[in-house]
Amino acid sequence: MDFQNNKKTFLAKLDKSKKGDIDELLLPLIQQINSQNNYFTTSSCSGRVVIWNGSGKKNETTWLKVSHSLIDYSFFDDLKNEHGLVWLRVEPFILHVCCRDLDSANKFLSQAKSLFKKSSLLSISNKIIVEVKGSELIELPLLKEGQFLFNDLPLLVELANQKLSSIHQGINLFLKKIKN
Repeated sequence: MDFQNNKKTFLAKLDKSKKGDIDELLLPLIQQINSQNNYFTTSSCSGRVVIWNGSGKKNETTWLKVSHSLIDYSFFDDLKNEHGLVWLRVEPFILHVCCRDLDSANKFLSQAKSLFKKSSLLSISNKIIVEVKGSELIELPLLKEGQFLFNDLPLLVELANQKLSSIHQGINLFLKKIKN
């Protein structure tokens, strides 16, 4: 199957992500990329704050709270009854883009790396996939057996929101860059 048919087929599929739809902040960026002949997006996240417990492995982790937007103190409500270790994680922006060929992948990667240093070629076997990835990250144990391990919630809210704001600014800069 040629690239255009792959693109058409993939973009017609239902969203299988845990969230079930594209993060609103990413819609303009995704539409811009998908409107270009040499690219289409395959997965994305605009960055998020997650409170979770479990092993950390994908199928052994329960998300207790998730926000792709700035948070406030209420984000930490209703956690006192959680057992075991509960974690707070701020995850960076991530975007996977399928590229027509290595030349277009290198051009896209070059633009991405100017803002997102952790970007790379993810795959070149079946499909050529560029991963655009931010570096903003926080991960720390938050509660153990319902007791907060970190008592300065105002600082946690501030730090998480600083990371998310930085992530969102980077996404907007990237959109401007690829429009040119």
